[in-house]
Amino acid sequence: MFKITKSNNTFDFAAQSQNFAAPDYDLISRFCRFERWTADLSTGVFRLGPTAQQHHELNGNSNIGLLNLVQCYDPEHRQHVLELFEKAAMVSSSFCFSTTIVMDDKSHVPVMCIGESSDFSDMGGGTIEGVFVFASFKVEQTIGVFNQ
Repeated sequence: MFKITKSNNTFDFAAQSQNFAAPDYDLISRFCRFERWTADLSTGVFRLGPTAQQHHELNGNSNIGLLNLVQCYDPEHRQHVLELFEKAAMVSSSFCFSTTIVMDDKSHVPVMCIGESSDFSDMGGGTIEGVFVFASFKVEQTIGVFNQ
């Protein structure tokens, strides 16, 4: 899944969330980990937290570029992710994608990313920020594929 749309701040999440119960963080943490990230478009540098650095095999690297970030993604998805970030860097956008991170042992970790670009300036600046959602399991082999 690779989706991007022009940023639309007219949808009021606060009004929609009044009918939802507070999230059960113990339950959520059983299935996945969330972590915030940001990117500075004037420098091209991504700032990731420790969980995202570990999953992307970038431990201790503070100057992370887009190519460093996507190098561990499923090879069939890398170009789609690069194109999505390129579009988001040009105009205020909301986007999401899901792929897998290919680990050294050839297992795959499902990852989803949701983000938004904003704060563009005439001098080429801007920011992209979002969250990564990492599944708490690895996919060792394909058990079955469900197509819709």
